[in-house]
Amino acid sequence: MVSDFRRIEGTRELPFDAPVVLIHGPNGTGKTSVLSALELALTGHIRSMERQSDRYRSHLPFFGQLYATVRADVADYLQAGTPGVPLTVNGARLEGTPAFNNSAAKFYAERCYLDQSSLGRLLDLYQAREGNQQTALEKFVNELLGLEKLDALRDGLSDAHDLRLLKKLAVGVDEADREAKAAATELKEQTAVRAEVRAEIVNSRVATREALARLRTVPTDGMTDSDLLGFVRSALNDDTAGAESAAAAKVHQELIALGGRISALRERPTTQRIHDARTALVAATADKEAWEATDGVKVRAWEGAAQAVGVDPRSDPRIAVEHARTLALQELDNDSEIRARAGAVSAQLEADRVELDGLQTRLAVAHEHSSALVESLAALRTVIDNSSMCPVCDRDFTETGPHSLLAHIDEKLAALTTHGQQLVDLRSERDRLAARVTRAGVDYTQLTAQLLPADQRLALEQRHEELVELNAEVGEIEAAKSHGADLIRRVNDLQQSLDNLETASSEERHISSELARYAALLQINVSPAFDSFQAVSAELLDRAEAEVARLSDIANQQRNVVNEAARLAAALERESVILQRLADLAEHKKQWDDRVTEAKRRQGVAKEVHEAATQARTRIVHRVFTESLNEVWKTVFTRLAPSEGFIPSFGIPSATKKTFDIKLETTHRNGEASGPPQMMLSAGNLNTAALSLFLALHLAVEPIVPCLVFDDPVQAMDEVHVAQFAGLIRLLAKQNERQVVVAVHERELFDYLSLELSPAYEGDELITIELGDRAREEDQGITRHVWTPDPAIAN
Repeated sequence: MVSDFRRIEGTRELPFDAPVVLIHGPNGTGKTSVLSALELALTGHIRSMERQSDRYRSHLPFFGQLYATVRADVADYLQAGTPGVPLTVNGARLEGTPAFNNSAAKFYAERCYLDQSSLGRLLDLYQAREGNQQTALEKFVNELLGLEKLDALRDGLSDAHDLRLLKKLAVGVDEADREAKAAATELKEQTAVRAEVRAEIVNSRVATREALARLRTVPTDGMTDSDLLGFVRSALNDDTAGAESAAAAKVHQELIALGGRISALRERPTTQRIHDARTALVAATADKEAWEATDGVKVRAWEGAAQAVGVDPRSDPRIAVEHARTLALQELDNDSEIRARAGAVSAQLEADRVELDGLQTRLAVAHEHSSALVESLAALRTVIDNSSMCPVCDRDFTETGPHSLLAHIDEKLAALTTHGQQLVDLRSERDRLAARVTRAGVDYTQLTAQLLPADQRLALEQRHEELVELNAEVGEIEAAKSHGADLIRRVNDLQQSLDNLETASSEERHISSELARYAALLQINVSPAFDSFQAVSAELLDRAEAEVARLSDIANQQRNVVNEAARLAAALERESVILQRLADLAEHKKQWDDRVTEAKRRQGVAKEVHEAATQARTRIVHRVFTESLNEVWKTVFTRLAPSEGFIPSFGIPSATKKTFDIKLETTHRNGEASGPPQMMLSAGNLNTAALSLFLALHLAVEPIVPCLVFDDPVQAMDEVHVAQFAGLIRLLAKQNERQVVVAVHERELFDYLSLELSPAYEGDELITIELGDRAREEDQGITRHVWTPDPAIAN
């Protein structure tokens, strides 16, 4: 089914379910449109248009229509989606699923459909190359050869020729080679390190023996290194030298300290000075006691009185008394100020209260008088008419003047109204005065609450008077305290001096005994006396320094032995670790070397397999090109052009390359090779060569889709070629069981092919589809030709 597709307006159902289908129509009636619609419905693409533009789909709907629809029904084993679902082309979008599956669609586009625009340049299209990609002809040949698995084997083994490439191919080979080299390098490095350690062991052994010799402790010559270390430990196990060195250092330090005491003793005073110091101390003590009995009593009394009135005894007396006096005076002044303010507030409050009472009285009298009179006059006015007669005295009011009685009463009422406003003012004044009295009462209460009680004020006044008296005496007290402090300090100084002098007297005896003790320790005969203390001390100090130096040298020698022995032990330990490391490295290297050896063995096997695959590939390439491709192409071409002297063929490519560089050539019937078909063949025979190549490539493989579709393939053929082509189509349809669809534009050729391809046996069919004016008839130009027996032959 095709609807509004290119030149096909409206919807048409076209049958293609016969072994041979012929389509006829003048140029421009839609033959190519029908075949393009068939390709789109089957594969989802139109390859000849894709080569022209990527936006070809936008031009597929019939002019003026928004979309085009195509549908093709195919055998179940070729279907890709749901049967009967059309494809809709709307602008650049394609909605729906093609009828063929992917493999069938690819086979149809490459091996089954030969469109009109591609026929004249088919050889060029087959050999066109984009970048490094294979040409279409090379792809066909590779598929025909079926060398994918063999090439995959050769590709997989190609890296086996170089161990560096094999490392990337085989997992673990690169690691094994790298680890083996690393192990060899490290083994060499560790061997060099061991040599250095051995040299260090020799040096340490010699140094240890020399250090022992300086201590006059010589080991035997046959000792091993471990025996030598044991000998060192046993020789240095006794720590007597360390104890002696510590004791000698202690004696040396004590003698230095004793020398300082001797120097200090020589500078101390004699016995006469002790007597003088004691006499001075007695006199100073008497002065101090006299001060305590006189000025001391006054000072203590003053301090007691000051503390009683709140003076801080820890502060300076003058500052503390002045501070306390100032605070007391401030409190008295503050109370006096509050008392004065309270008196003023009390007087004002009393005056305001008197004024308020008078105002209250005035307000009450005025209010009573005005209220009764207003009521009386208002009642009287209601009974007075326009006459001036008084209803009380029955007299004519005009006797008193020119005004009437009614006007007089109105004047009185107006005056009383003014008097009412005065009452309002009196009330406002009363309220204001009452509020002021209230506030003054509150202020007076607050001020009286702040006043000191009489007893407290009296106590504060007495305290202030006492502070004034203390402040007057503070100068005398300060002088007395200063004099007392000087006396106490002099007594203390004299007592300390006397103690020092008495201590010096006992120090001489102690130093003499100490010198005798140190002389016994250092084994020196001396007789220490006071005058010889300095010389004896110097002699003992020299002897102690010599002993310390001797023991220090022995300790240094022992430390040297310990250090050299430790260096020897560390070197031996390092050698042990290195020996173990060397053994591990040797084992490690052997393991990786074995793996590298195995990898090289497998590399050799891979090379042999690769070589065998290459030879097998060479045989296959020569066999296929000589016995299959070229033979089929030659057969088809000579059938279509039996008189052509140059036969097109494939040049035999190199079989060692993965991809073939396919070259087309011609061979004369006498077997001599010639140039390419484009140079050696006429235009008609070049088209025949292209058509025969297309058929050869189709016939050389097992067909996925057993059909062939040609769009006007005989446009440049003469009568002989046409007759041969008709016979070839009949052969393809009858013997090779291919469904053949051919579109032609010449009427005579269409009639000839209809006759040549008419059904020849029962079950054979031919469908002819005529486009143009014939399509408007009742049968829409579709004729299904079936086989019927010939009556003449039947009879």
